Amino acid sequence: MGAKAETAVQNEDNSRHGATPQQAQALADATAELPVAEPKEAPHWGVFVGEATPQQIKDRLAKEISEILGHHHLTHVCPLALIEPENSIDSFDLDKIFSALTETNSLKNKDVVLFLLSRGGDAEPAYQISKICKSFALNRFVAVIPRQAKSAATLVAIGADEIHMGLLGQLGPIDPQIGGLPALGVSQALKTIASVAQQYPGSAEMLARYLQLALTVEQIGYCERISESAVQYAERLLSTKPNLIPRAAAIAKELVHEYKDHGFVIDLEEARQHLGIDWIKTDTPELKAAEAIYSLFKTVNFFLGLAQSKRLIISGGANLPSSVLLLDTKAR
Repeated sequence: MGAKAETAVQNEDNSRHGATPQQAQALADATAELPVAEPKEAPHWGVFVGEATPQQIKDRLAKEISEILGHHHLTHVCPLALIEPENSIDSFDLDKIFSALTETNSLKNKDVVLFLLSRGGDAEPAYQISKICKSFALNRFVAVIPRQAKSAATLVAIGADEIHMGLLGQLGPIDPQIGGLPALGVSQALKTIASVAQQYPGSAEMLARYLQLALTVEQIGYCERISESAVQYAERLLSTKPNLIPRAAAIAKELVHEYKDHGFVIDLEEARQHLGIDWIKTDTPELKAAEAIYSLFKTVNFFLGLAQSKRLIISGGANLPSSVLLLDTKAR
């Protein structure tokens, strides 16, 4: 119906209610001249976090992440996030990821995209997180890494069908740590002590007494076993990629044994050398969304620390308010 026809119908309707066509037209003209109220723009996060309740912060952050996903045409996937720059991956994260998957993709009819930023954590929940993400995915489980995904977070990533990372993304060695020290360091220390004792026979008794005080046989054996366990976890996850099956064992051993520093940066180029260019992708819509989410996370986290002495974690559904946690800055 054209504008003129609509006006005619409106005039006829007004006539039935006692208004003349001239009065109806005057009312229509006056209404058309009224200013249209523009949507109220949300206050800057720096202002908002100083006034908002924790739930309001969670709701707005989840809403803005949903908008980022929509902007990058990712509304058709099951989006997950494990973004915790200071905390470690543990069984709590496993529960949150599982809850998000069952809530948002119970029919397993969507691909799973996990935005991942973590310094590492426990191997067991990391292994399970990777497995359940894969099991809930329709066709693809994608791990997207805008910055660091080290140690146990690397274990999560290598179970994915694709890893998306940019120039600032990084994986890391997956050699286990005990009290912040590498388990593999025990065997290396024993080799060094044995070499010293061989070079200086007179020191052998002293070194033996030191070892008795510092380590038990059980501790030495445990360090060896958990290192081999990390190799097994990695090999099982890598073997889910048909083209990597012949090299899965070798790659797993490289990730555990090759690097001398647990913090070594495995960047985009090196990741592709290890895992292949077909598996490690860059400049994708998922990665662009991850960069936007990371930027938003940093902004909110910064102002939250200033205004409320709190910090953010996102663990679970990327755009679910229930996955956003506000912790005291001293809590780890």
